[in-house]
Amino acid sequence: MLENVNGIVKVNQDDRYVVFLFDTYEMDRKMLQDKFVKGQTAWYTDARGIGDDGKAFYRIAKDGEWIEAEYVEYIDRNE
Repeated sequence: MLENVNGIVKVNQDDRYVVFLFDTYEMDRKMLQDKFVKGQTAWYTDARGIGDDGKAFYRIAKDGEWIEAEYVEYIDRNE
């Protein structure tokens, strides 16, 4: 399931750590070994996807890089 959102995701990990990104939110996703974001950084997101396995992800790059929802706090910009 894919839905459009308008928000910010803040990485909830300590700034000493990184969170790796994925190529899609769907079950056949692959971790991008050379793409990651640092903890305590914030990113614009325009889409939230939930794979058939129930895991949620937010898209944080126009070229389709996704971060797992459990590592971020979502802040809605429409509120």
